[in-house]
Amino acid sequence: MQNVAKLVVMAATALVPSMALAGPVASDATGCAPGSRCISTRSSGRPASSGTYVAQCRGKFADFIVPKDTIRSGYSGPWFQPEPLENATTNGPAATRPWMQFDPREEDERLRYLLALRNYAFTSKAVRALTPTLTADSDYRDAAGGAVAQSLRDQKWYPAPRMMFRRPNVPGAREASHGMTLERRVRPGELGGNTEGFLNYAVAYYDARGAHTYQQVWSIATPGKDVPNRSAMKVAEGGLVYKLLFSAARAGAFPVDILKDSVKADVIPNAGGVKVPVRLLQIDIAVKDDRSDETGWYFATYAYDRSVSHSSPWRRMVPVGLMWGNDPGGPSPDLEETWINPDAPLYARNHLGVDGRLNGPVDNPDSACMSCHSTAQAESVADMLPEGECNEPPFRAKWFRNLKGSVAFGRFTPTDTACDTTPPANAPVAADYSLQLGATVTRAIQANQSATFNPCTWDTASPPSTTPPPAPPAAPGTSVAPVFEIRRDR
Repeated sequence: MQNVAKLVVMAATALVPSMALAGPVASDATGCAPGSRCISTRSSGRPASSGTYVAQCRGKFADFIVPKDTIRSGYSGPWFQPEPLENATTNGPAATRPWMQFDPREEDERLRYLLALRNYAFTSKAVRALTPTLTADSDYRDAAGGAVAQSLRDQKWYPAPRMMFRRPNVPGAREASHGMTLERRVRPGELGGNTEGFLNYAVAYYDARGAHTYQQVWSIATPGKDVPNRSAMKVAEGGLVYKLLFSAARAGAFPVDILKDSVKADVIPNAGGVKVPVRLLQIDIAVKDDRSDETGWYFATYAYDRSVSHSSPWRRMVPVGLMWGNDPGGPSPDLEETWINPDAPLYARNHLGVDGRLNGPVDNPDSACMSCHSTAQAESVADMLPEGECNEPPFRAKWFRNLKGSVAFGRFTPTDTACDTTPPANAPVAADYSLQLGATVTRAIQANQSATFNPCTWDTASPPSTTPPPAPPAAPGTSVAPVFEIRRDR
């Protein structure tokens, strides 16, 4: 095991010659995939033999940092083992993306555009690993969405790094089996006539172009610390991310089980390590496509439809719709920047966003897909949803602007009596519609919060400072802006 650990460390350090680790942390814990370094840490990621957390290191970024009590003794997997982010050094294959043969500005081409996006996402290893017995291309690809070039099929896909530093039974931290994070809880009576509420979990993957943004943002030049470059938070044209949302709803939670025969998995987010069975309910896809000239993005949502007569559960993930703007003027008389598929399952069409804007079954109906993601920035000084006084005119309209991904949302803080818009001392930087990017960068730069550390690059001979620097003084006439986490659990 020690020899394996040394090989992993040598492979990681060889990719960054400037980072010479004199004493990388050796494995001193259990609860990780075979062949990885398994390091005992504190919740901050700081290595400590007495730590109550465990980090799995196979490259330069931890796959997960979870409480040891979420992994039962003798647990044999599966383990979350994503592609190492340091390998996303280019924008990936140059082949034409399959969705480019369809024009989403034309209504009669939107469904095929959605199928092309889905075909592309379904070529990824992470998708196909969930159903290893389904090997035929037709199990994943709809011919109406076109072909996917072999170079695109062969590319690596990557999750966002640093979604950790807390217990995985709260939003924003990965669990150890599939890297899923807690999403919003669906309330009783909200979806398909459900008689009880249920939790949901999700994991997202970026293609090579999307992941290259993360690789450029995060520097590991200082061993033990990940330092973000906010100016690099720009996704290249053609970059794509998909998110798989799984539900912990029981079959008996519905009058008719809406998830019958859907893709299954088990997650381990809770103390005690008890497996939580989940089933695939929703898929979200976001793609950087400049044909969406006002925002630069298209957002797509898919929902499981048990009535589709196909042997593959992936082919029963039906497009709910497409969104390319927030319709700032509202429905007058109809929305102009959202298209809803009339053949989407009824429970999904009955759970759209504000005024019928696109939203998925798990999402909060008080907002919409692009509305939430337009708040992505670092620092995260605006909530995903307009709350309190911010939900009143004129501030509520700020959540339905058409912003380019390079334009920061700004500060909007609900208080007891007002929606505070005083600019913070350090203006936020847009995170190009990526809430995960905005949240993880914010967590790293917040001087007034506990420091976060990278055990995978930790140098025992020269550890980084464990004392956060003092918060800079606020500029005259300003106040310290609170930071909002990704809270999909509301």
